[in-house]
Amino acid sequence: MMCTEMTCIVKVLKSIDRFKNGVSVMNQQLLSYEMNNSNFWKITIGLTLASTLNFANLYVTQPLLPLFTREFQISPTVASLAISLTTFSLVFALLFFGFLSDRIGRLVILKWTLILSIIPLFVIPLVPYFWWILIWRFITGVTIAGLPAVAIAYISEEISIQAQGLAVSFYIASNALGGMFGRVLSGHFADAFSWQAGFYTLGVFGLIVSFLCLWMLPKSKFFKRHNRSYKQDIAGMAVHLKNPKLAFAFLFGLMLQVAFSAVWTYLPFYLEREPFNLSIQIISLLYMTYFFGVIGSPLAGRLSTRNSLVTIIMFGLLIMLVGTVITSISQLVYVVCGLSLVCLGFFIVHSLVSAWVGTTATHHKSGATSFYLFSYYMGTTIGGTAVGGVWSQFGWFGVVAISVILPAISGLLFMTVARKKKTIVKEEVK
Repeated sequence: MMCTEMTCIVKVLKSIDRFKNGVSVMNQQLLSYEMNNSNFWKITIGLTLASTLNFANLYVTQPLLPLFTREFQISPTVASLAISLTTFSLVFALLFFGFLSDRIGRLVILKWTLILSIIPLFVIPLVPYFWWILIWRFITGVTIAGLPAVAIAYISEEISIQAQGLAVSFYIASNALGGMFGRVLSGHFADAFSWQAGFYTLGVFGLIVSFLCLWMLPKSKFFKRHNRSYKQDIAGMAVHLKNPKLAFAFLFGLMLQVAFSAVWTYLPFYLEREPFNLSIQIISLLYMTYFFGVIGSPLAGRLSTRNSLVTIIMFGLLIMLVGTVITSISQLVYVVCGLSLVCLGFFIVHSLVSAWVGTTATHHKSGATSFYLFSYYMGTTIGGTAVGGVWSQFGWFGVVAISVILPAISGLLFMTVARKKKTIVKEEVK
């Protein structure tokens, strides 16, 4: 009798907790920012500016790699570390800041890391040795990890469900715009003035963006501190490896980024040689094909409403692979067309695979998303430097071959597993 009474009491208490949580969620939706609220636009514009700065900072060195090889007498593989070390430190800092933000809040991490990310832009032009550049680029990776670690969580907590899609679309589009802006800016200034001038200019832009974000972004109203241990957070990510569908999605994301990064990292070396003989300034203009990436994400969303995600993912992959092959034709017009297709296809695939991961994970969805981002950015690290040996031995045709074979194989594996009937996977974390 005593046990029965205790059981009833426990059930009642759990019901009360569920009711309180339900009321809390309803209140949050009633009080969160709609599109007609000025704070919605402050969050959207603030995060868009911050993301533009972040990704410009991440990729600002990419067009400069051939210049670094000549100025510091280093190989292309060593020069590529200016990107690879940045993404390597970003990967692990991303996880750390994601866990930390669940405990201390989103904005404190976002604002501090944004400010700190500007410092290397003013220091790197002053250093005399390349290894000092690598150290500061490693630090850059840590500081720019703060924004992507908290941005989506900040949006989901403060903006209403109906308005979240627009805010996230602006944020994701600014990723591509920022990468394009940083590359074009650094390439232009390197030819017109010096590569150091490009860093200073981006640093000034960073100061302006940081000031606007400090002033513009409203305080969190709905952040709730988590009491989970770091061990539980890590376990919540690792549990998804038991699900073969998610495991192959992570592998696919890794190989996609290996291929994409390899193409863009060794493109400047390819185009400065015969038969192109292009300057750094002209090469940097080719990064404007990233506009097709901006188009790719919303296009993928529209197509996915009429077709299955996996079908559109494979369609995007085919576009990317065809574009990669076209870049091997030694005429500039074909290279531009190929790069446009690469960007279009890549962003279709990337946006839909990340969405597919979120819908496929049965629980610990944030852990699944974090693992996908971990794989995604690790692919940038591998594609930037590990493919250097292929470039040295086989040139652009070797880079093209790697960039076609790896995503094609991983994509077929992903499609095979993703289309299997749903299986029950034990994903319990105690």
